[in-house]
Amino acid sequence: MRRALWFLAFWCAGVAAVGLVALAIRSVLT
Repeated sequence: MRRALWFLAFWCAGVAAVGLVALAIRSVLT
């Protein structure tokens, strides 16, 4: 069960990181 929580936490962190990178790229391009 704890492993699932770790996986969910890392997945959320990855999604947040991708979103921040996409936002940064979009702000630089525009």
